[in-house]
Amino acid sequence: MNFDSDNAKPEGPSESWLIIFSDLLALLLTFFVLLFSMSSVQISKWEAIVESLSENLNPSRAQIQEVDWQNIEAAMVPQKEALSLEYLKKIFVDKLQYDLILRRSSVSVLDDRLVITLPADLIFESGQSRFSGDAYKSMQELGAALQSIQNKITVVGHTDPEPTSGRLYPTNWELSLVRAISVAQLIEQAGYTQNIEIFGNGASRFDDLDENIPLNERYLLARRVDIIIHREDRDQPEDIYEKKTTQY
Repeated sequence: MNFDSDNAKPEGPSESWLIIFSDLLALLLTFFVLLFSMSSVQISKWEAIVESLSENLNPSRAQIQEVDWQNIEAAMVPQKEALSLEYLKKIFVDKLQYDLILRRSSVSVLDDRLVITLPADLIFESGQSRFSGDAYKSMQELGAALQSIQNKITVVGHTDPEPTSGRLYPTNWELSLVRAISVAQLIEQAGYTQNIEIFGNGASRFDDLDENIPLNERYLLARRVDIIIHREDRDQPEDIYEKKTTQY
């Protein structure tokens, strides 16, 4: 049988080279993957390469400046604001008057600070720095009320001029300091997160009390621990007794 040469399909260029080229690319890719798997990559350099490729391959991507991130981070940080002293006074006066143990405590606003005065005989045994059993729960509730405020807090211990017995604390200064530490630790345990300044004044402020008050009452007022709430959160120390505390 003879084929008509006019009906035969013309032979075109062969495309078999594409198969060979594809196999070559696959082999090269496998080779580089093996090299990469056997090498140790520095994360910082790898991230730099990825970042560079991303920027070059996608130049229309939105650019975020460093200052934008700073603004975002600043906005995410909760702002700490000190509460009004008059507002705090109302809260603590209302709270203390219903407490059977602490109702004899006083709350006073002195210029730029609020002072919660806790008579030592209400919360401590005579000559001791541990809380009495009845007072501990009341002090825990007071500490819980203080833990949420952002105002700076200072705790100051005081005593009367009578010398101590010397069995536990040789001087009034040591007794007043340890009592102030006990109160400050309780406030921190309740959840107050800022630093608390602690002072032990001993009997050094006894003469600041109003001389018109009978002597026996002044002795009673002298034995106390003051929780001082400042108007705002301050970094610089200050003289917390610039004026005579004649209100006590």
